[in-house]
Amino acid sequence: MMGSRRPIPLTLYLAMLCQFAVGGAVIPFAGVLLSERGLSYAQVSQIFALSSSTLLVFPLLWGMIADRLIPIDRLFTILNLLSLAAFFVLYWQFDFGGLLIGFLMFYSFYHPTFTLINALCFHYMDVPEEQFGKVRAWGSVGWMVPSLMIYALLLWRPGMELGFILIVGSVAALAMMIVTLLLPRVTIESRAGFREAGGRENSRYWEAIGGLMRNGNYVVILISFFLISGSFSLLTYYSPPHLVSLGMARKWIGPVQCIGVVLEIIAFPFLPRLLGRFGYRVCLSAGALCLVARHLIFVFSSSLWLLALSYLLAAMMVVLFYIGASIMVNHLASRSVRASAQTILVLIGSGLGPLVTNGSVSLWLDAYPGDLRPVFLFAGVLAALAVVVIEWRGRRFRVGPEAAVVQEVREKGGDVSFPG
Repeated sequence: MMGSRRPIPLTLYLAMLCQFAVGGAVIPFAGVLLSERGLSYAQVSQIFALSSSTLLVFPLLWGMIADRLIPIDRLFTILNLLSLAAFFVLYWQFDFGGLLIGFLMFYSFYHPTFTLINALCFHYMDVPEEQFGKVRAWGSVGWMVPSLMIYALLLWRPGMELGFILIVGSVAALAMMIVTLLLPRVTIESRAGFREAGGRENSRYWEAIGGLMRNGNYVVILISFFLISGSFSLLTYYSPPHLVSLGMARKWIGPVQCIGVVLEIIAFPFLPRLLGRFGYRVCLSAGALCLVARHLIFVFSSSLWLLALSYLLAAMMVVLFYIGASIMVNHLASRSVRASAQTILVLIGSGLGPLVTNGSVSLWLDAYPGDLRPVFLFAGVLAALAVVVIEWRGRRFRVGPEAAVVQEVREKGGDVSFPG
């Protein structure tokens, strides 16, 4: 088995770096950017909530397109081109309506790539549990690169308007478009099957999706992903404004978040061992508990040093929960619906989760503006509920030795469900 593995193309590492660099340039600074352009915390949360609603539609749409119409590597070219358009709109907008339109575009075209990039990688991997962590680490490197560039620019010109982060993001999106053209071509399994089976693949696609949605373990992942993504979105968008309100200079926002990203890079290679030793249940629960602890630190502490170091806990959540869940979903889904399975995670998690949480938070901040500590307490409760859901599933929450057999049967057109 070791000798039969395909080598991972070097361009895949570069693609992971560039795709995460797009988000690393914009997402950490989005809350501060909107505040500097005159929006209240309540308006900021409304923009994030309404923008998250696009993820109820677009992730599944892009996943279906990748599985059935356009090879996923070429889809990334299109999505990054559309992200460039979103940055152009955002750069010139300073009122609520214009910024909302820009973020609606950004969420529709860029945010689904966080899980689509996983599906892209799995096309080039024979053993994702062992190979994916090394590639994903380059995504963390990509996230750091623009943060360090932005730090240098703010160090040079401290009063600089943050709109320049959109230019940095545009450069990264353009670089990703070029890299996608250099990737080895990806074939569409379901389109080939449609030609061979005379149209039966269309029904098999929906049967595979239906079987996936009846899988108890996949449902547990969706519910916990909903809770964790809602919690993590509050961390992502409200931590920087909170740190600035406590006296942290804007230039340090990027480097502070890089503290956690460095740990991600170190921890990714150990994920296969952790999954093999403790299983998916323990790893995902541990990741969620790290997020609980991180939020509690933001609730009860005002020490900038401690708050900065708490990003280490957020990093362990990303490694243990987000990546662990994505790898588990790759096992649960048949090959012809893997992109769809990953993007359903975005629909339920990154779409519905942040929509509900940011919508709830906007009501609180409208009534009690200025104090973000209750936001982090609410986020901590959400993460704790994710642990409860996973532990409720108990020992059934796993991918056992039978997974490969069941997956093979499914890919040959059989209708088999996982035990439990």
